[in-house]
Amino acid sequence: MQVALFATAYFPSVEYVHYLLQFEKIVIEGQEYFPKQTNRNRCHLLGPNGVQSIFIPLVQTHAKTLSAAIEIDFSVDWKTQHWRSIETAYNRSAFFEFYKDELSELFFRKEVSLLKFNLSLLEFVLSKLKQPRQFEFSTSFEEKTDNDWRKLSGKKNNGLVLDDTMLKKYPQVFSYKYAFTENLSVLDLLFNAGRDTVRYL
Repeated sequence: MQVALFATAYFPSVEYVHYLLQFEKIVIEGQEYFPKQTNRNRCHLLGPNGVQSIFIPLVQTHAKTLSAAIEIDFSVDWKTQHWRSIETAYNRSAFFEFYKDELSELFFRKEVSLLKFNLSLLEFVLSKLKQPRQFEFSTSFEEKTDNDWRKLSGKKNNGLVLDDTMLKKYPQVFSYKYAFTENLSVLDLLFNAGRDTVRYL
C-alpha cells in the first residue's frame, strides 16, 4: 500500500485532491510548526464578485505551535459567514442542493482542532466521490520523505503548485461573468460537476 504525506487543508484545492486520490493511505502532517497564511486554514471560492478567499480564524499563540495543537477561534461567528459565502457562490450550481444539508450539519459541529475539522470536511468530500481513504496523523516530523505532498497546502492563493498539473475546464456558476478559474476549492468542482468530479480528477 502506497502511503503519502499531506499537510492539512481547509476544503482543499482541486489540485490537492487530484494528487491525494493517487494514494490509498494518507498521513496528515501534525508535527510541523504551523505556517501562517497558507491554505491550511484558507480556501478559495468563485462567487458573484470573483474569487473569494475565506479563512478560519485561529487561537493566537506567541510561540511556534505544532499543527496538531492548533485550535480554532470561536470568538467570532465565522462559520455563519463562511456558510453564507458558500451558499452565495453555489446556491445556483447544479448539485449544491444534493449535498448542502449533510454538509451543513457537519460544518456547524463544533470541533476545536483545525486538523480534525479539516479532515472531517475532506472525508465528506471523498465519501461523496465514493473514494474513501485511510487517514492518520503523523507522530514525528520528517524533513524529507517519499511521497511528500505537503507543499500543496503552502500557498495563500489558488495558484497551481505543480507546473505539470493539467486541470480541464468544467462548468462554473459565474462563467457568464468570468473566464474559467482553475484550482479553486474542491467544493467548486463537486457542486458544479457532481458525480463527474471523479472523472475530472
